[in-house]
Amino acid sequence: MTEVQSITSIKDPRILEARALTSAAGRRQAHKCLIEGEESLVWALEAGFPLDYVLFHDRIGQHPLLDALHGRGVACFSTSEGILKKTTETHYLIPFVGVALLPQEAAALGDFVLVLDGVQDYGNIGTIVRTACGFGIRDIVATGGDFDLFYKKTIEASRGKVFDVRLKRFASGCAAVDYLKAQGFQVVATSPYGRVLQASARLEKKPLALIVGNETEGVSEELLQKADLVVQIPMSGQVESLNVGVATGISVYELKFKLVVAMLTRYIRTTLGREVNVAGKLIQWALDAGLREVCDLNSTQVILLMVLKCDVTMTLDQISKDTATFGEVLQALLQPLLERGYIRAQGETMTLTDAGEQLLGQLWGVVEGTEGRILEGFSAAERQQLMDYLQRIQANCERMIEA
Repeated sequence: MTEVQSITSIKDPRILEARALTSAAGRRQAHKCLIEGEESLVWALEAGFPLDYVLFHDRIGQHPLLDALHGRGVACFSTSEGILKKTTETHYLIPFVGVALLPQEAAALGDFVLVLDGVQDYGNIGTIVRTACGFGIRDIVATGGDFDLFYKKTIEASRGKVFDVRLKRFASGCAAVDYLKAQGFQVVATSPYGRVLQASARLEKKPLALIVGNETEGVSEELLQKADLVVQIPMSGQVESLNVGVATGISVYELKFKLVVAMLTRYIRTTLGREVNVAGKLIQWALDAGLREVCDLNSTQVILLMVLKCDVTMTLDQISKDTATFGEVLQALLQPLLERGYIRAQGETMTLTDAGEQLLGQLWGVVEGTEGRILEGFSAAERQQLMDYLQRIQANCERMIEA
């Protein structure tokens, strides 16, 4: 069990720092935030948020959250109920309190950006963030330097999704819109007086920035003038307007769908599945070209021999799934390997023979040479990073398949 240090003084530098983070000014100045409560800390951990240290009630013994924090290398300090109440400025005990570094502002933005023009209510901000993340939108643009994404009410209303978003700040709404237009965004604003019904709006084939406005005044007039398109959500005459969080959800739902349709060709060409599939095919063809110079086996057959070397045995069903070949095509793949004695069949199970292992040794120079040419220009660190990414993708896919 990891040894835990205790904090016994209200004047401890970590307590003083944490107390300062209860105010927006303190958060801005320290570029840190306070995360209050077990649930919020779990959200932060799941998002990989950069936790600095955690304070917890000294009467808590072994606890799953402490185990998780120690596993991530986060420093944890026990302290008294009185110090925790002073830290959070509450009359009730919050047993877990964390201090985290605020992430750097986003350098690049995705295809759909939400611009919050003077939205002030912390609950509304949290609801908007949660809704955006629900539709795969992670980019939030704030107008005004005092925008605070990490107030405790915002964290709670977002159900921790604030830890997943990318934030970019601008001194004013005009500065934000000018920047977005320069980056190729089409800017859409919402207004009860918009001339175009949102449901019938036609979008261009380029990224979209949706402006949502202040709870009372809506989107400012100067931003309405700058917008490429001003849309309205049609309302019954008995209702004057919607809550900004609700209205944003409706707009995001409709406009995200329209954007996908408008940019579908681009999305298809850049989707992960297509890119991985194309890269895989090209790698296979490159290996085929190298193998043709020294033997008449193809890359699928040689890769199968490699897999058999690692797994020792494989069933026909496993081979069929791994090679994506079935029926007569699968038999044509296996027949030369069986005839030449590179693999041995034992019922429905295949194993690699000594001859197959010898062949792999002879062909390994071709495999290494091909891999070297494919990764030409990659540093050793980049090659390792690529392998790490691929393994993480595989692990995530396996978890999805098993679920």
